[in-house]
Amino acid sequence: SIHGYLADIPYPSHFFRETMPVWMVSTLTALGRKTPDLTRPYVWLELGCGAGLGVAVAAATNPPGRFIGVDFNREAIAQARGLVQEAGIGNAHFHDMDFDQVLLAEDDQLPPCDFIVAHGLYSWITSDARAVLRRVVARKLKPGGVVYVSYLCHPGSASFDCAYRFLRRIVQGWAGGSTGKARAGMAFLQRMARAGAGYFQDYPDALPGEPILDDARAALLAHDYLNETRDVLHVADVMADFAAADCEYAGSAAPWENIDTASLPGGTLELLEELRCGGADAATLETFKDLARHQMQRYDLYQRLHPDGNVLSDDDRRRALLAQRVRLLLGAPERLATAQGALTLQSRIGPIRLPSVDAAPLLDALRDGPRTYAQLAALPAYAARPGFVNTLLQLLVWRGWLHFLRPPDPLDSLDSGSAQGLNAALSRRPAPFNGPILAVAAIGSAIPSGNLNP
Repeated sequence: SIHGYLADIPYPSHFFRETMPVWMVSTLTALGRKTPDLTRPYVWLELGCGAGLGVAVAAATNPPGRFIGVDFNREAIAQARGLVQEAGIGNAHFHDMDFDQVLLAEDDQLPPCDFIVAHGLYSWITSDARAVLRRVVARKLKPGGVVYVSYLCHPGSASFDCAYRFLRRIVQGWAGGSTGKARAGMAFLQRMARAGAGYFQDYPDALPGEPILDDARAALLAHDYLNETRDVLHVADVMADFAAADCEYAGSAAPWENIDTASLPGGTLELLEELRCGGADAATLETFKDLARHQMQRYDLYQRLHPDGNVLSDDDRRRALLAQRVRLLLGAPERLATAQGALTLQSRIGPIRLPSVDAAPLLDALRDGPRTYAQLAALPAYAARPGFVNTLLQLLVWRGWLHFLRPPDPLDSLDSGSAQGLNAALSRRPAPFNGPILAVAAIGSAIPSGNLNP
């Protein structure tokens, strides 16, 4: 392993929409924050890029950007280079490096960045490696630049720590590679559960219900549970560590988590407001939210402090919101009658009920083509409450029914050749672990195959 991270098998290929530039910018705009300008050249860096799927999608659908992936796994980097070469993507670059080498790299190789992404990495490397990662952020991220970092967090992931440590101990002497050990070790834990072990009585959802037969699933479990390091982190500690790297917490990359009325049990909202009125700081408020949601994993967005600040004025925020463009995706529900009652969005805290009378006018308007926020806010249903459109868009984008468009007007002035080349290359490869995808230049991202509304 390197930095405590499993190195004998590649991490199964995944695509994570939350790491894409348009997604991060639209989420931060909804929070009233300044963002990098996606209409001008910018640099996006992924630390621990694996086989480079995220880099390839971002580069193929965002021609103005320069996209760089680094990973210590040479085999994964070779696969990444092969993918972008086959797809004809010219603005994606890969480097076989560990974090210490990234820190020392010259600007011509790794220039100052507008975005730095670390997904599925931060909890699975040593504390020393996390410190080097933050030094990379402090050195390479521009003022106002954005960091995306995901990690296992308290309280939801803490309870499995004992089982994780036990799993690593019992497989140490077993024959075979990490995939086979993960499969066999998980089978032993499942036998413990069937035998009535108390932990699994209290946490019946801690284990898969069926034996792990698929190699990709076993590889994913190996990376999650057989690493030397699997640290469950406290949000307040992570916020303090990034503050030392000159970064402030901006919000969650999962938009629904930025909407308290949607992501927190209703009975806790009064308590949250009590904390706010009492002057609680951001770390205290985020800890409260983690407890209220029994949060298992966080998807945090940080911003490097800027001399002029990272928060938009009220007028600038209004202008930024109104200029956003959004389109419907095929997964959206059919035309709704307002008498239908409510749409139900499933979440970690249970179903979120969205009255049809609130959602139907927006969805109906988008069936006729993309719209700006300004056009949607002018609809009679929202004219008296234009700010509600922001909440509605964030929830429906998170649900996968809508997506923001890449500025300024990608439907009219977008070269989609690289996206088409990537889709052709992906069609000749096994689908990503979390499902087949289609790169879409208009949205600067990818979606599940067959989920694009003409």
